[in-house]
Amino acid sequence: MSFTNKTIDLGFVRMELSEHCVIATVKEGVLIELDHIAALHEVFAKYYSARNFGYIDNRAHQYAINLSPELYNSRYPKMVGLAIVCYTESAIKNANFEKSFYNWPFEVFKNLEEAQQWIADLVAEEEKKAGL
Repeated sequence: MSFTNKTIDLGFVRMELSEHCVIATVKEGVLIELDHIAALHEVFAKYYSARNFGYIDNRAHQYAINLSPELYNSRYPKMVGLAIVCYTESAIKNANFEKSFYNWPFEVFKNLEEAQQWIADLVAEEEKKAGL
C-alpha cells in the first residue's frame, strides 16, 4: 500500500509523516501529558496501523514532559523506536535522563539525518524479522 507524506498540526505539535517515520516538533512551552500521547496515538492508528514506524522527537523548542509511568510506558504497538534530536547540551542531558525511563529502543542524536537513518535501520530489522 502506498503512503502519501503529510504534515499534521495538533496544536501542541507539528508532525511530518512519511512511510515509516514520524518527525514531531513540539511547540514551545508545552507540558506533555497523557492526553497529548492519546492524540498522537490517534494519528498513529490512522496512518500506521498496518506498518512499522519510528518516532523522532525533534526538540527544536523547549517543553516539558510529565514522566509518569503511564506516560513513558505508553507505546504504540507498531512503533519500533524513539529517537530524540537535541540541539543543545542541556537538551542532550535531559534526553539521556529520560532514556532511563523507557524500556524499548531509544536513542539521542545531534542531527535529524542520523536519527532518520537509525529509524530506517530499526524498521528494516523489524521487517526482516517478520519476513517482509
